[in-house]
Amino acid sequence: MAERSIDPVESNQLLKASSAYIQAATSDNTRRAYQSDINHFVKAVFSLPATPDCLIRYLESCANSHNPRTLHRRMTALRQWHQLKGEDDPTQDPTVKKTLMGIRRLHGRPRQQAMPLTLKDLDAIVASLDEVGTLKSIRDKSLLLVGFFAALRRSELVALTWEQINFVSEGMIITLPRSKTDQSGQGAQCAIPFGRDAKCPVRALLAWRQAAGGRSGPIFKRLSKYQTIGTNPISAHQFNAIIKQSVKSAGLPFADQYSGHSVRRGFATESARLGASLSTIKHHGRWLTTKTVVEYIEAGRQFSDSAVNVMFAES
Repeated sequence: MAERSIDPVESNQLLKASSAYIQAATSDNTRRAYQSDINHFVKAVFSLPATPDCLIRYLESCANSHNPRTLHRRMTALRQWHQLKGEDDPTQDPTVKKTLMGIRRLHGRPRQQAMPLTLKDLDAIVASLDEVGTLKSIRDKSLLLVGFFAALRRSELVALTWEQINFVSEGMIITLPRSKTDQSGQGAQCAIPFGRDAKCPVRALLAWRQAAGGRSGPIFKRLSKYQTIGTNPISAHQFNAIIKQSVKSAGLPFADQYSGHSVRRGFATESARLGASLSTIKHHGRWLTTKTVVEYIEAGRQFSDSAVNVMFAES
């Protein structure tokens, strides 16, 4: 059978489709980060495609001012660019790898971890928000409680829509079509039962739905300074600001050490402290591996499990 020829128009359509599939292979957040890394390299007066010598000079120019993890990610972005363009990959040059390794050894620094929210923190924050009683405080209360008890990532929380929520007699079920660790869209469900106090995320979300009058589209929409509900959801950056402000308004210390990741990390540490099994925590938070969960749990127990406690008990 003779092969069918493809006309120029159809060929162009196939190229566009292929490009779309290639883009879909990488998450939007990762693609934006890679693009930012490429832009930084070019703005530093280096051209593409790059040579190993260019990469070494770039790394040396950034060594004192940039986190080694940032530089490692930029090398990954440059590797991706060269591979997709069919160019020789300079990041695999042994001297480039040695330079990056030396920077990590000389300039390595501890990873900054967000302070986990505790149940006591939530009690204080909820009381503070309830006292304010504005539309914004109703939104922020449901935002924080849903994020905490569903152990949601920032990207998952700000992207939530009403179509993903199913209220049932026992509480609510959140359907997550995809996430950071589920880029293929297999989906997952997160069941949250009714709570017994003011921290109940189900009642908080129902209160926000009644106040906002929404039944479809984004759940946590932006508000104007006049408390007018917009059409677009809050961003991950705004979520970070909301947490910091909520912690500060509740009179809790170290507000600047909290971020959007505090809710997810806090769920892991608090549920473990109260006796939940590792497998249950991992399943509820949709963690693929136990390593991160164990790190969160151990960090939350660093004082209670400290060997120093036995010495104080003797004194």
